[in-house]
Amino acid sequence: MSSDLRPVQPIKRNWGFRFSLSTLLLVMLAVAMYFGGRASMTYRYALAPRLAGSWQATLPRGFVQPATIQDFGEGRFLVRSRASIFSGIYEWRSGQLVAVEPEDTRMIGLVWQWDGTKLTLVAEPKNTPTGSSYLGTVMTVAPAKSGP
Repeated sequence: MSSDLRPVQPIKRNWGFRFSLSTLLLVMLAVAMYFGGRASMTYRYALAPRLAGSWQATLPRGFVQPATIQDFGEGRFLVRSRASIFSGIYEWRSGQLVAVEPEDTRMIGLVWQWDGTKLTLVAEPKNTPTGSSYLGTVMTVAPAKSGP
């Protein structure tokens, strides 16, 4: 009977292959993230929406001012508005229009957030140089003119 007993051998697990596969996947993920980030820097303007055309800016107190946006390409836009504090050259940066050359140099720091249908003013210069805050101003596409 003692000849029927065999010594117990530990179960061999193939951890080496699994470790190598998971390491390979992590390395591939890191490389993809690196190249994806580099590509996004190259194509950051490719995702800018079509903003060119006639707009209307509704100020926080309810006043409505006409505005136009002209696309210069490569993520640069010219905004013209009767409310001249918004006028100037803007750049598209990660879902926002950022004032880079405002006509009124006190207004550097204006930032408009794009939500897919409208632009909302989310940042302005510190100490409100014009005396009034325009945060919350909303620009929407102007309605089409009807009639002859």
